[in-house]
Amino acid sequence: MSDLPPRNDPWSSPGQSQPPANQPPPDYGPPSGGQGASGYGASSGYGGEPPRQPSNGVGIAALVVGIVALVLSILFFPLGLLLGIVAVVLGIVGLRKAKRGEATNKGMAIAGLATGAIAIVIAGLLAFFVGTFLFRNQDELGNLTECIEDATTPEAQQACQEQFEQDFGQ
Repeated sequence: MSDLPPRNDPWSSPGQSQPPANQPPPDYGPPSGGQGASGYGASSGYGGEPPRQPSNGVGIAALVVGIVALVLSILFFPLGLLLGIVAVVLGIVGLRKAKRGEATNKGMAIAGLATGAIAIVIAGLLAFFVGTFLFRNQDELGNLTECIEDATTPEAQQACQEQFEQDFGQ
């Protein structure tokens, strides 16, 4: 004969003997998860809720926005500054989710936080230098603007540009 269990007991494994007919089946304990009125999990029954998938979207967004902020902080610093702040906030949220076990991409969140912070520093420095340049040279810039507006020929505009370069070089 074979070692297969009898057909009337689907829970027994091969080679396991059948319990005597007068004994109740073994009690494997209550199912995991919440208990509903039937004694089984309230959601779907036997195994409780399935394990949650990690939500890594915030960490990924932090990294992508941080990289874009880093590039834009050099090309167009006001937008780079704004996106850098967004990347830092997203990076912090991503780190907190990873710490709670809701996400598995802690490295991406850290990278997004770092690139966002670097973008903020670069954009801030560029804003400072551009603002300082404009403030210190507002008289020369005003003179150049007036001169170009008053110039009626391309030669006169060229003379305005040369005068500005001379004034600015001092």
